[in-house]
Amino acid sequence: MQESAEHWEYDGSFLGFMTIVDRSFREKKFPALILSPETAVESLFLSEWVTTDPRRGEKIYYRLRQRLRPENFLFIQNGFYATLEGKERYLLDAIEIALQTKDLLENHLGHPSILALRKSIRTMLGENHALTGFVRFEYVGDVLFSKINPKHYVMPYLCPHFAERYPQEKIMIYDETHELLGIIDHGDIHLIENTSCPEFAEASDEQEIRQQWKTFLRAVTIDERANYKAQRNHLPLRFRGNMTEFKA
Repeated sequence: MQESAEHWEYDGSFLGFMTIVDRSFREKKFPALILSPETAVESLFLSEWVTTDPRRGEKIYYRLRQRLRPENFLFIQNGFYATLEGKERYLLDAIEIALQTKDLLENHLGHPSILALRKSIRTMLGENHALTGFVRFEYVGDVLFSKINPKHYVMPYLCPHFAERYPQEKIMIYDETHELLGIIDHGDIHLIENTSCPEFAEASDEQEIRQQWKTFLRAVTIDERANYKAQRNHLPLRFRGNMTEFKA
């Protein structure tokens, strides 16, 4: 592929990126920089806006699924949701490599783009795994509600976990970092982007249960055996802000 000095900008969506992929391979060139709404704010470069074309985006999506081995397609999909500066440009390199080989992308760590993506994906999946244990729900009416502050875009991975775990429940998870609301209704998942956190009046029974739980913990705690360093290792401070047991 020919390296181009052009700078492109898109809306940050997955279909938007698939539109970028479609144009790049049709024109046989990779732009030097691909900007999203988050990165465009900090950029001083003039860029060309690439409008998302859902039809072409879906077409290239299904074409990649057909041509790439499943592990490589998953690697690219995971790489898109990971938090990594310049990830779009790295992903174009990854797609080009994946189209040229039947080998796993994980075996091409000598390429800087693949290495950067792999590190970011591992960090994202690690955060998602931690959140499956650290997310705390509270009943608001008949809905289980939770608020999280992840560094990575983990909701497409986190919601299926809780949909499978609580198939008979109505669940809402709000990602403050990405202003993303996940709604799980008896296993069906819907993600709503660019939305504010729902406001609920806290139920008195939840406050009472929380207070009873804290009273129990204080009663069974032996202060002399408290190891706060070990606690921080097992439960980092950044996860505690929205955990019910740490709320006043």
